[in-house]
Amino acid sequence: MTTRQREFLRRANRRWTAQDFAGALIPISTAVAVAFFFVDGGAKNFLDIVTLPYGVGVVSGLIGTNLFLVMMVLAARVPVIDSLFGHDRALDLHKKLGKPVLYLLLVHMAALIVDYASRVNTDLWSEVVTMLGVNDLLLSFLSMGVMVLIVITSLVAVKKVLPHGVWHIIHLMSYVAMYLGIFHQFTQGTLFAEGTAGRAYWLGLYVVATGSIVLFRLIVPILRSVRHALIVESVVVEGPGTVSITMRGRGLTAAGFRAGHFAHWRFLAPTLWREAHPFSISAAPTNDRVRITVRELGDSTSLLQHVRPGTAVWFEGPYGVFTESERTTSRVALIGSGIGLAPIRALVESMDVQPGELTVIGRARSDEELFLMDEIIRIVHAKQGTVYTLTGSRGRRTPWLPWDESERGVSISTIIDRPSEVDFYLCGPEAWMNSLVADLRSAGVPPHRIHNEQFAW
Repeated sequence: MTTRQREFLRRANRRWTAQDFAGALIPISTAVAVAFFFVDGGAKNFLDIVTLPYGVGVVSGLIGTNLFLVMMVLAARVPVIDSLFGHDRALDLHKKLGKPVLYLLLVHMAALIVDYASRVNTDLWSEVVTMLGVNDLLLSFLSMGVMVLIVITSLVAVKKVLPHGVWHIIHLMSYVAMYLGIFHQFTQGTLFAEGTAGRAYWLGLYVVATGSIVLFRLIVPILRSVRHALIVESVVVEGPGTVSITMRGRGLTAAGFRAGHFAHWRFLAPTLWREAHPFSISAAPTNDRVRITVRELGDSTSLLQHVRPGTAVWFEGPYGVFTESERTTSRVALIGSGIGLAPIRALVESMDVQPGELTVIGRARSDEELFLMDEIIRIVHAKQGTVYTLTGSRGRRTPWLPWDESERGVSISTIIDRPSEVDFYLCGPEAWMNSLVADLRSAGVPPHRIHNEQFAW
């Protein structure tokens, strides 16, 4: 192993250690949340069938609420989380926690209704009516209703038919749900009574979750947008329904833009300002310029084809880990399909490589859809790397390849020598990337050397 390779591996080990530590915080915080109940004598509730519903209700509520706050932090775009795990992986965990959190809180509600009803010897419906007469408990019922609505709209079948703006508004209600459910936690029972350690701990969790949301979803984007003052400098046609938009600003290095990053861009034009859209940087950013490349895929992206120079731009970001910081070895292969070549183009320009270390593969249905390929070829040749272009319909055996190459038995192993020793950066449609990842894994490429990122909503 060369000194250069050892340095890449050392950086990777440091990053993996930080990921392990950060990942452990979720089970640790959950354990601490439940520990307060057991330290307060809660274990005895599980020894008696009469008090069992109370114990189940409290524990499920503590775990569910703790994980709900974790969900809020994961969606808050906290820089340290984004830099360690990536925006897409944080949101993926956020989505995966949704249903378990809902089920835990439904168990919490149902178990405590059963417990309270048994204590006063009444039926369940009468107990629900009684609870609805208590302001804090009424708010908790409303909180549960909001959470059910959020989970329903997160289902893939529902999400596909909802306009993004409607979906976004509904999910903003998750913050409402959080605050509606707070009050009964501190007014019902003695577990979080005034002056207890449990009360201080939970208030701290709420402050962290709220502070993360307000700071990184609202304050930081506004301050950055004002400070860096981006405006559209030029719009260049790159191919059918595809343009590159170069924006000029000030002090962009301080904003942290790097090749491979993406951001949510809001163009302050009459027909565009209502929504921000995620686009990758398509050229290595400088201190005063950043470029994105946009393909027409819907109403908003169609309008962006005609955005005027001089239009002000606000942004949230930069986000993502599709950068050279994820690199673990000296040899690198960058593979992009269609508009997925945009971040590949930026990485090609910024990647620190020696002659022979860089390979780039461009994949599309036709030459016209090999966006930015002329720029990529020029840069790769200047860096003494290797570049391939693959065009045609999807193959049957290996769908990420064109039909002819797939039928001839071409694979990643026949294109790149010793692929297990290479870092692969992939960007393109999800189904295409899944096929490519399967080919890489069958060629012995370890997961930590496969880098890809999804940034759609």
